[in-house]
Amino acid sequence: MDYIIHTLLHFLVGASISYLIINKEDRTKSKRFFIMIFGGAVAVSPDVTKFFGDLWWHSIWFVLVSGLLFAIVFRWFTKNIVLQKLWFTFSLTVLVGHILIDYLGNGVAFLYPFVKEEFEFHIVYGMDVLIIFVLLLALSIGVFYSKGKRFVIMGVLIVTLYLMGLGFSKIQLEQALENQYQRESIDLLLTYPESLSQWSFQVRTDEVWYSGYSPVLNQEIFIETKRKVN
Repeated sequence: MDYIIHTLLHFLVGASISYLIINKEDRTKSKRFFIMIFGGAVAVSPDVTKFFGDLWWHSIWFVLVSGLLFAIVFRWFTKNIVLQKLWFTFSLTVLVGHILIDYLGNGVAFLYPFVKEEFEFHIVYGMDVLIIFVLLLALSIGVFYSKGKRFVIMGVLIVTLYLMGLGFSKIQLEQALENQYQRESIDLLLTYPESLSQWSFQVRTDEVWYSGYSPVLNQEIFIETKRKVN
């Protein structure tokens, strides 16, 4: 279920980006719908090649290449949008709709093949239906209402502010943990979302391993386990 939600998040972010850049008020409902579907598919596409062991489409070095390929394909269906605009749109769709979302979620090797390590700033909970609901509602209005761009912009702004709030909360928690255990020489500090309203964390020092949780909306720290290192 987590994978389905995560894939849907890629799709909705990609659909939102493509709609905001390409769509115009005089486009028909079917054209608006096609733009969203195509943009969503572009954002999901890197995971298709990943099933075959390919990580190139998750790399920032390949963003412009994939964006150009999708721009050329899109031009087969409509000729009234310049290639450069489509190239920019779908490059941004891959970069934000997939690579950035993975970075905020389960991690991504965006420097592949030079660095094969996955990087992450994990703030998006795997079952975060709040983001899904906001973007899905905004895009639904955008499909059926010719002047719906303002609603999609509003939806994107809400999600952006929400993610910024989560990022700020995560940084605050990590700083609080560093301050609390700085005398014990921290070897590892991990924080990640356990639910929509709660962080989980692990702190490993030379002598003790701690794990616990903290609410997203405040910095109160609760220790669940404490194990001394042999």
